[in-house]
Amino acid sequence: MVLFIFQSYEIINLSAKDEYSKNMFELLEYEGKIRHSLENNQTIPSSLIYKYGIYTYKEKKVVSNLEVMPSTFQFVTLQEKGYLFYKSYFQLEQDFYYLILAKKQNSARILFVTVLTLVFALIVVFVTLYLSFVSGIKPYKDAKKYMNNFFNDAMHELKTPLGVIGINLEMLGIDNKYTNRIKAALKQMQITYEDTEYYIKHSYILFPPEILNLSEFCLERARYMRGFAMSKNIKIYDFVEPDLKVFMNKIEAGRLIDNNLSNAIKYSPTGSIINLKLSLQSDWIVLEVEDFGEGIKDANKIWKRYVRDEGVQGGFGLGLNIVAGICIKNGIEYSVTSELKKGSVFKYKFIPYSKHILD
Repeated sequence: MVLFIFQSYEIINLSAKDEYSKNMFELLEYEGKIRHSLENNQTIPSSLIYKYGIYTYKEKKVVSNLEVMPSTFQFVTLQEKGYLFYKSYFQLEQDFYYLILAKKQNSARILFVTVLTLVFALIVVFVTLYLSFVSGIKPYKDAKKYMNNFFNDAMHELKTPLGVIGINLEMLGIDNKYTNRIKAALKQMQITYEDTEYYIKHSYILFPPEILNLSEFCLERARYMRGFAMSKNIKIYDFVEPDLKVFMNKIEAGRLIDNNLSNAIKYSPTGSIINLKLSLQSDWIVLEVEDFGEGIKDANKIWKRYVRDEGVQGGFGLGLNIVAGICIKNGIEYSVTSELKKGSVFKYKFIPYSKHILD
């Protein structure tokens, strides 16, 4: 940019000098016509472009049509007040006189050159920066594209075996502690799979909102998660008020509830309980997931991507980050209160569907 500005400055200077030289040549040519007229006692030629003034040696005006006077007579050439002045001498009948010529300078050409040079410099700089930017991010875009393709293929390959395992477990019809553990592990894998799939696709796939009976949906997800909780002998109690409806996508609601229940099971000791509550409170539908586990050391960090509480094994640290993104998208207020060695309460405040209609 500095190089282009320097070059532009030089171009403008050259243009100004060229304009000055051109005007001086024209003034000298007009001076010759005036001298010829005075020497031959002829009428001084008039001009709309050039102005002149004849003054005595003591600077007393003899004749003049100058529109603007120079501030001083101590010059040969002078650029002032938008005019180029030129002073010379001539002798007439033993007396010396000043001849001052003036031409109004045209700044339009210099201004045009200035603007043109500046625009050209900016275009060149912009194109250079844009090409640098594009070439700089291309490896990262390619890497992201390859990674997305890899994850999409991997998720596709995982979906089929997960379904096969689930179907064959049901067909076996065996119910003991070993199959229960397999079912619990399978459900954990399915939750992780759904989280990862949502995380990959949410940036380019729309999840349009719909009318959702959150009461029935919470009971459905609680029933599903009880199979997972059985592996640790954890009981999930639901306290759900009936017929509470919200306006959000069912898949996103599933990710929100499943992640909270899954985390509550994961971080709770064997034989504990989890409370799932859904109620209408002061024009808000409030969802609470309460556990009696170890608690959280830093409740502010858990919403960030790839962050897990200290001492926790397994997982990618995506779940609550996904939940936070869903809450922000759907205007859901979210918070957590936790106490070490006593447990945590995750609270979510939904706008009721009836209020959405009024809005």
